[in-house]
Amino acid sequence: MNFPLRLCAVLLSSLAVVATAGDAPHRALTGPPSHYLSVSGKDYRLAPAHPRDAAGHAIDGVHATRIEVQDGEGDWETVQDNELPALAIAAPPELRDKLDWFYANATGWLAVPRGWKPQRTAVGVDGNTVFSFVAPEGAEAGWMSWELFPACLGCIYEAAQGVFPGAHKQLDTLMETSTPEPVLEPKPDQLQRLDRCTARLAYRVPKSPPVRALMVLDQTGDPFFRELAIAAPASSAAVADFLLASFKDAHGGCGKP
Repeated sequence: MNFPLRLCAVLLSSLAVVATAGDAPHRALTGPPSHYLSVSGKDYRLAPAHPRDAAGHAIDGVHATRIEVQDGEGDWETVQDNELPALAIAAPPELRDKLDWFYANATGWLAVPRGWKPQRTAVGVDGNTVFSFVAPEGAEAGWMSWELFPACLGCIYEAAQGVFPGAHKQLDTLMETSTPEPVLEPKPDQLQRLDRCTARLAYRVPKSPPVRALMVLDQTGDPFFRELAIAAPASSAAVADFLLASFKDAHGGCGKP
C-alpha cells in the first residue's frame, strides 16, 4: 500500500501519546521532517510555474514552482499554468527576493524561504495533508511544516490535545476510552491562546533552530486542524515572521479565548 493511502494511520501513529511508567503520556510536537520522506519523481514532481495576478497579468521576478503529487488513489494531481489561481503577494518589497512560491492542489500557494526544497509531500484519501520543506544545508539549518487535517476526527483531536482545552476529552469520547491528558514534549517555551481556535507555540528540538508554530482547531462548522511550524535561523527571522503572520491572517481568528 502506498504512503498516501496510509496517511491517516501514519499521522495517528506519529502523533500518538507515549506512556511511560509512572508518568503522564506525552504528545510530541512537530519536529524536523525525518520520517516518510518523499522522493522527487516518485512521490511528487516539480515543474516551473508562471503565476499571474488577479487581473491576469504575469508577475515578474517571482520564483514559483508547481508541485504535482499522487492522490489517495495513486493518480497524479496535475495543474497547468493557465489553471493556476491568482497569486496575491502580500510580502513587503524587502522580503520578496527572500521567498519562493510553491503551488499544489492540496495546499494552494505556499510561500517558503528562498532556496528551501520539498522534503515531504503527502495527501491522504481523507484530505490529510503534510508538506514539509528544508533549507539547502538540511533541516539543521531550517525547516518548515504545513499540515491540514480536514476530516479524520481522530487525527484532528490527536493533533490538538495538550494545546486546546477539551480536545483530549473529545478524542477519548471518539475512541471510547478514558486516558490522562497528555504532556507536550518538548515543553513549550511559549504557549499562548490567541483566540478560541488559534494557539501560538515556541519550543526547541534537537538538531534544529528554535521552532515557532501556529495551530488552528476550528469547530465552528465541520472540525479541522491546521498547523504551520517553522524553524528558521536568526538571519531569516523576518521571513518567518511574515509566513506566520500570513498563516494567522488566512486561517486563524475565532473570537476571544
